[in-house]
Amino acid sequence: MPLTVAHWLAVLEPRLTEPLFDSAAVGRLRRLAQTLPGECQGTFEVRLAPGAAQVDLSLRLLTLSQAAAAAARFGSTVGRFLSSWSEPGSLAPVRSVWLEFDLDREEPSEPVVCAKLPADIDFGWLLDTLLPALRGAPLSKGQRDLILTCLESLPGSAHLLYVFSLRARGSDAVRLEIFGMEPSQILDYLRRVAPPTVPAAKEITPCFEGVERLHLSLDIAEEIRSRIGIEGSFPWQPRREPRWKDLFGRLESRGLCSPGKRTAALAWPGWDSFWTAAGPWPVAQMGPRGFCVRGLSHLKVVCRPDGRPEAKAYLVFGPFERSSVAAPASSAARRSVFST
Repeated sequence: MPLTVAHWLAVLEPRLTEPLFDSAAVGRLRRLAQTLPGECQGTFEVRLAPGAAQVDLSLRLLTLSQAAAAAARFGSTVGRFLSSWSEPGSLAPVRSVWLEFDLDREEPSEPVVCAKLPADIDFGWLLDTLLPALRGAPLSKGQRDLILTCLESLPGSAHLLYVFSLRARGSDAVRLEIFGMEPSQILDYLRRVAPPTVPAAKEITPCFEGVERLHLSLDIAEEIRSRIGIEGSFPWQPRREPRWKDLFGRLESRGLCSPGKRTAALAWPGWDSFWTAAGPWPVAQMGPRGFCVRGLSHLKVVCRPDGRPEAKAYLVFGPFERSSVAAPASSAARRSVFST
């Protein structure tokens, strides 16, 4: 039997508990995980508000062989995109691909697909090659022009990091995720390209003062949608970085995070091995080697002018081998789990 995400859920089971994970969410995760490859990094997207129970799952594909294997699981647009990326050709600039499974439905039919980009991406290639492949259809002229305007309006410090197709959610919108702006720059940028989003953003950006690695996401169809996302993180895990607690505290003070969920998310980072989880460890697939690493990736707040902001934490998990040639591909945050 090949290694699957279900094997890592078995290792993680003692930690998949309330208040971050309820039994219904864990059941949906288990059903999906049986069909997903276990060689890839996974991420749980957990809601931080009191009583918010939904948990979603993302999977990062780093290699062309992983993409080829995943392509066989999906039909239609997702499978074709993964097949194209897994072969040398026009999609070579894509650095990695994320598959995001929304588990508010019992059986998600297909994932949201997200492509990671180099900082010096060619806008023409993005608009006329990558995005049509990602969404399975060309951009309309209006959508293309809006995306180009947003990209050309970026300050010099910022660049496009990820693009998403939202077809799996029944939307023609494309999501842009932009890296490299401070909170004040985010507001200035939104005033230029999406003025209706500024009041909601002004309420949230103070939470991210002093936070590193900020991202701004916005959705573009025939207009720029009202929803925006702001997220941030730190290079080190909470054990070595006290500013994580400060960020959680600011969210908690606004009623966006419960005290119990703050405590549980801060306690998530760590690792397991055959020697700490011998019973559920996937010996047949891994032998006694390696680790299952847990890390806190980032916190995100989604703002909608017509609704209350929603805070989320992104909890990383997956295989890690110190001696593996793949180890440098892991993020600094994951490697810091082993640091004292």
